[in-house]
Amino acid sequence: TPVIAALASHLDQRTAREIAELDQKRDWPGMLGLARALLQREPDRAEWWFLQGYALARQGERAAAIESYQQAVRISPEDEGSWLSLGQSQSELGQTERAIQTYRRALRYRPESAQAYLALADLYQAQGRSDLALPNYRESVRYEPDSAHGWLGLAAGYQRTGQRERRDEALRTLRKLDPAAADQFEKQYPSK
Repeated sequence: TPVIAALASHLDQRTAREIAELDQKRDWPGMLGLARALLQREPDRAEWWFLQGYALARQGERAAAIESYQQAVRISPEDEGSWLSLGQSQSELGQTERAIQTYRRALRYRPESAQAYLALADLYQAQGRSDLALPNYRESVRYEPDSAHGWLGLAAGYQRTGQRERRDEALRTLRKLDPAAADQFEKQYPSK
């Protein structure tokens, strides 16, 4: 996965290869065992706390994953992946307000994080808060202009707020990036 590839890029080849193989096999207990062994040797490495959280989350142990991700961001607060994973796990446990706070904190450390803006926007949109979702979708596509997800969110937010011209503009960009998503959007929200 991209998350594991990003993690592996910071590690020695042997460890990176082992983690990638476990991820490819979806051997979450094996990955958890490796993370715990690595934490025994180096308890102050944020990467190992992240890896433990990742393995726990893949096994459905979200609360335990949250604790690991929290430790990772305490050690390395600039690590975007740990913040994003923490927020995702919180959101999946129904801790929406905590997830929102987590993404906001991530943006204090990484103000150019398109993914944090996107996750924040999605949470606001799910709450029916287009007024808060739209600025975050705009920031997301500002930093990652090729994000079909971001443009889809913008189009949906503009649709909900009756901003037809802006909706059409976002939809045109979405069509260039992901024609199937644009078609699906138009089926859901046909032009009048």
